[in-house]
Order: sequence, then structure tokens, then C-alpha cells
Amino acid sequence: MDLTGSLSSDILSLSELQYLDLSNNKGLTGTLPSLIGNLNQLTTLILIGCSFFGPIPDSIGSLQQLVFLALNANNFSGPIPPSIGNLSNLSWLDLTENQLNGTIPVSSGSTTGLDMLVKARHLCFNWNSLNGPVPSNLNNLTSVRELCKFVNLSNNNLNGPSPNLTGMNFLNSLDMNNNSFNSSADHPWHTSLEALTTLYHLNPHHLLI
Repeated sequence: MDLTGSLSSDILSLSELQYLDLSNNKGLTGTLPSLIGNLNQLTTLILIGCSFFGPIPDSIGSLQQLVFLALNANNFSGPIPPSIGNLSNLSWLDLTENQLNGTIPVSSGSTTGLDMLVKARHLCFNWNSLNGPVPSNLNNLTSVRELCKFVNLSNNNLNGPSPNLTGMNFLNSLDMNNNSFNSSADHPWHTSLEALTTLYHLNPHHLLI
């Protein structure tokens, strides 16, 4: 619709709003208001292909009904908020093509993390500036292993051992291309994943299974 300007805080008066899709309005810019966490009836938040920038507010973790969260193709920066781990109903998380940095957050003590996304089926973090190893407790998330069909970690600065995803029996597609994983620590886990049809791994050459 060629919408322009910033997301007005007036939207917060829509207390019963469940579905918000503002995709493909390049003229929408500014930061995402922290008070968006007050829209506690939201099940779907889609802001694909806008021009939002700045951090993803921690308050997004207050949207307990959220099932679908797509913030890809913006200019969001800073770390992935650990509070996203509070979204126990979240099935789809796509943060592709932003400027996010830091490590993938996982829970520790009283701190939440993405390993708490008990209904996740789609996890996409490619084309950011994430760094560090893929946390082992994210790999060990039982619910992700049982449900997840698509994981994309490509084109970041991730390093350390190549993650062992043994047991992700419903995984169809995995892309870990263009990172700095230690190939000497690879696992032959992919041969046990019967549903896996596409694997992009370690280098620019695509390996198709």
C-alpha cells in the first residue's frame, strides 16, 4: 500500500488485535515501539520487507499468544532478545536479512532463550551477523527435534563444532552454508534423517540429498 512513516503508538489502542501484517511497505521505518508487547492478543506479527531499524524490543516476549513472527528483510540490529523464548506457542520464527549480532540466546538459570520454543517448526536466522558456536542446548531441544521442518543459519559468522542434529526426524531442509564451522568436528548425523531432502553445509557449494 506504499505506507510511509513510523509505526504509531496509536496502534496500541487496538487491544483485541490478533493479526498484524504490514509487509512490503519500504516506506515504513523507525523503531518498533516497546509497547507493542501490550498487544497481548496478537497471534501473528508480520513486518517483512519494511525498513524498521534498531533493536527488537524485549517486550516482544510478552506476546504469549504469538504463533507466527516474521521480521525478515528489515534493518533490525543488536542481539536476538532472549525474551523470545517466552513465546511458548510460537511455531514460526523468521529473522532473516537484518543486522542482528551476538550469539544465539539460550536459557541459563532464570534467563530465557530460544531453546524454550517448545512448538517451533520453522527457525530462520540467515543473512545476519550472528557469531559464536551453535549452543549445544539448542541442539538438544526435544520439541524442536520432534517438530521442526526447516532451519536456516546460513550467512552469519557462526563457528565452533558443526551442530549435531541427530533425532530431528521431521527436518526437511537445513542450511548452514557460509559460516565458519569446524569441519573436523562434523558428525555423520545427516545420514539418519530420513525426511531431509536438502542440505546446504559449510561452503558455497550446495550439497543436495
